[in-house]
This record gives sequence, C-alpha cells and structure tokens, in this order.
Amino acid sequence: MEHTKLTSSSISFEHLAPYLRTKAKAVAAEFFSSEQQAEDVAQETMIRLWKAWGTLSSPLEAERLAIRIAKHECINVWRREQRRPHSSLTSSYEVTLPASNEDQTLEENELRTALHKATQTLRRSEQRLWRMFAEAQMDTREIAIATGINARTVSAMLSHARGHIYNVLKEGGYIDG
Repeated sequence: MEHTKLTSSSISFEHLAPYLRTKAKAVAAEFFSSEQQAEDVAQETMIRLWKAWGTLSSPLEAERLAIRIAKHECINVWRREQRRPHSSLTSSYEVTLPASNEDQTLEENELRTALHKATQTLRRSEQRLWRMFAEAQMDTREIAIATGINARTVSAMLSHARGHIYNVLKEGGYIDG
C-alpha cells in the first residue's frame, strides 16, 4: 500500500479531529477523575496533533500519535500537580520535616536552579528542543514531527545540549566527573 501524506485532498484534519479528540479525551478520562483535566488534555493533544498533521501518512498513524500525545500530556499534568503545593494542607497544619529531608530538599532546589541556569546558556534552538524533550517528555520522533527538523538532527542537537548542560553543572561543582 502506498503511503501518502494526510492532506486536504485525502482526509482533512477537520474531518478526523472529532474522532481523534474523543480518543484523546478517553485516554485522559482513564487517567484523571476530573472532567476538566480530561478536556485540557484533549485540547493540548489536538493542538500538538494539528502541528504534526502535515507529516502524518494515514488516519491510523494520526490516531496512534493522538493517543501517545494524550498519554504524555496526562503525565505532564500529573507532574505539574505534584510540584504544586497543596494549600489546604499547608495552611491548616504546621509540617516539620527532619533535617535530612530539609537538606535534601535544599540540595534538590539548588540543583534545579543550576539546571535551569545551565539550560539558559544553550542556543535558543537547543533550548526549545531541550524543553520539548525534558519538560514535555517528547521523544526524538515526536520532536522531529512537531518542529519539522530531521530526527537525526534532533538527536544530535539534544546530545550536544545534554553534553553542554553536563559540562556547565560539572564546572559549577554540582556533579562529580
């Protein structure tokens, strides 16, 4: 079977979007109990899918990518929620952590700050790819689809960024090596 790109002459995004949105929302509904979170995941999935639309070759490939994006987005939403302090707990109760946990938290915060500063020293194009890889948890293929950059080039740029960040953290004394 010959693979052709999904274009306006074959199947339009508008035609397939309701089906793909339903799939993405179903994935999110299994992950979250909140209707709003499922809606948010479905929305983000459709935005990212729209960006990749021109590179897809079949409705099946579009469906697979929609499901994968939705799963990644569920994880991203969950991670953001884990980082956010729960105001009901912190305002109602005084919580004291053992010194070792406080020290560990301080070290983690220091390392996060150093990592953020290290990523700011990357070129803009590398920063963008790094955020897609590290924060959005996209793999090389997804990044290539979303950016239109060849997958091997994406891989090389991420490798360079990783090496640069490692060197900056090593020079700053944050990691041994």
